[in-house]
Amino acid sequence: MKCVLLAYYPLGEVPKVIIKLAALLKENKINVKTEELILEEDLSMKKQFKLEKKLVLKNKIPSLKSFDLIVIGTPIVSFSSVPAINIFIRSLPKVAEKKFALFATGIGLPGTAIKKMTSLLSMQKGKVVATQVFSSIFEFDEKKLREVNKLLEQIKAQL
Repeated sequence: MKCVLLAYYPLGEVPKVIIKLAALLKENKINVKTEELILEEDLSMKKQFKLEKKLVLKNKIPSLKSFDLIVIGTPIVSFSSVPAINIFIRSLPKVAEKKFALFATGIGLPGTAIKKMTSLLSMQKGKVVATQVFSSIFEFDEKKLREVNKLLEQIKAQL
């Protein structure tokens, strides 16, 4: 059976997308493990960006060996992915030839969030096979969450 890791930073609408995506993957008989990425130190987002290279995740980075695909979700803050996500990507062990799907949620323009995550993964030889930005000025409702199906289809095509 295929197995997918859903790694995300729990801010904004990201958790809603993760919950919906996990349910859809399970409906499709795909094993799912979720990993909420939290920093050891609770800092404002401004401080996180300022201290990014010195920050440490509270979670131990999981082995990617058993996962067929890794999905990484970030809120868009200052037109970028959040520091915890960037730290997670930089800390990943043995990503060469691993498949990744990336998504970002936010208000308005996505900026460089997906581009930054893709760049960090490509430096480690990871392969980005799907991306999606979920953008809305309103709280995500069931109608908005139907867009998760598009990401699901991209993911299923890679498994």
